[in-house]
Amino acid sequence: MTASPIVSGLIDLFTAAQMAQVDAKAVEAGLSVEHLMARAGQAVAAAIMARWSPRPTLLLCGPGNNGGDGWVAASALAEAGWPVRIVSI
Repeated sequence: MTASPIVSGLIDLFTAAQMAQVDAKAVEAGLSVEHLMARAGQAVAAAIMARWSPRPTLLLCGPGNNGGDGWVAASALAEAGWPVRIVSI
């Protein structure tokens, strides 16, 4: 099986548990979960727009905070003129 071009360059910076601790410390420092979600979603959208030209885009969003990041990313892509569909899973 060949590596996916989407995930072939990923480097694990934090485990899920470590990232939860980072998020908790950010909230303790006064950042809201909504602010963190907005920043993450905007970063995802920016990365997508930097790599690809506008095209139909499907985002699969779960019920947790990562899903919320996906909704923010979808909104940013749509605002930039991308045709976006979201599937809530």
